[in-house]
Amino acid sequence: MAFLIRNIMELNLLEGAKVVAGEKGINNEILWVNLMEILDALDSLQKGELLVTTGYNIDNEDQYKDIILRLKNRGLCGMAIQPGYYIDQIPEYIKDSANKYDFPIIELPSNLTFSHIMHVLLDNINLQLNVNNDSDFINLRNKLTHVVNSGPHNYISKMLELKGESKIYFFLLSVHYMDSNESKNSILLKGVDKIKAYFISKSEEVELEWFGEKVLFIVLLKKEFLFQDINFDISKILNSISKELKTNFLIGASELKNINHILDIFDNAMSSQQTLNKMGAKKGICAFEDIKLFKLFEIMHYSNYSVKFSQNILKPIIDYDIVHKSSYLETLKLYLVNECSITNTANKLFIHRHTLKNRLNKISKLCNVDFRDYYSRISFSIAIFIYDYFIQ
Repeated sequence: MAFLIRNIMELNLLEGAKVVAGEKGINNEILWVNLMEILDALDSLQKGELLVTTGYNIDNEDQYKDIILRLKNRGLCGMAIQPGYYIDQIPEYIKDSANKYDFPIIELPSNLTFSHIMHVLLDNINLQLNVNNDSDFINLRNKLTHVVNSGPHNYISKMLELKGESKIYFFLLSVHYMDSNESKNSILLKGVDKIKAYFISKSEEVELEWFGEKVLFIVLLKKEFLFQDINFDISKILNSISKELKTNFLIGASELKNINHILDIFDNAMSSQQTLNKMGAKKGICAFEDIKLFKLFEIMHYSNYSVKFSQNILKPIIDYDIVHKSSYLETLKLYLVNECSITNTANKLFIHRHTLKNRLNKISKLCNVDFRDYYSRISFSIAIFIYDYFIQ
């Protein structure tokens, strides 16, 4: 797994950044970032570095006409240029040369600070280094590579042939053990069994690839099930087994659409799982499509305010559930997930609409809140998210 030039745009890591030349090189791996305002020390640059610059004097073609070839020969992965300080736009001769040598040029928006750019890029480089040092991940990826290379009749190919309107998802599970009297192997088996049993109930086919403490579920979901409903159910299961087994269960998810992208989808699922780990989640699931939102919550969580915020807002509901052995918190979450639709929520809870309305009225009184108010819905959605991922 690697942090690639294209990942910057795909994950919208630097909002507004775009590749303006050398697009054939977007799969180049970024090993490090070198910030250089004045391009006067090119011989100090190293293989795999991304050069970030404001392009001082780069509009002087006579002086820099061979810069792209020099950077290419030194093994750099690309160059990110931020117009707006010393140049109004990236010179055409730079783009022409970059296209000639398949050397990617990223144009950075002028509103981004160098501090932010470096922080974001180095964070992602370090994330991938952690992943690459995880032997279970490497071995599991190698097993998947073997499946892919085993021929056109491997089980993933057959899943894709059967898929029709259904969807195939990779769910990558990792565990982080806390204090427990049970053996690690016993804990992992119990967790995997419960998750697998759920997937079997919702899918046409389930396959497992397993190595060490990493387990990959490859699931052909029945077309009638929405991913948000699967996400809700899995989150509930992870909450339950994490508490029961005193272990942090984290799942990264990504959708497979094309057999040629199998390893990329696995990498996406791993990135999602690692994002949960990096943000300090105690349990939960993250879909690759939602990874930008999770990165935002990582910043919020480390302010130390988020857990207090969640506990204060949800305390009346949690206390009521404990005393009355009810499930009002689950009801509220499902109601918010289903965009406050009484009909959809009641159907998924298998209760009458009036029963749901009575529950919601009770929750409103407990918390002194009106869920018709937009900001109240946002506040409770955020509080439930934090509760699900960060409160044991």
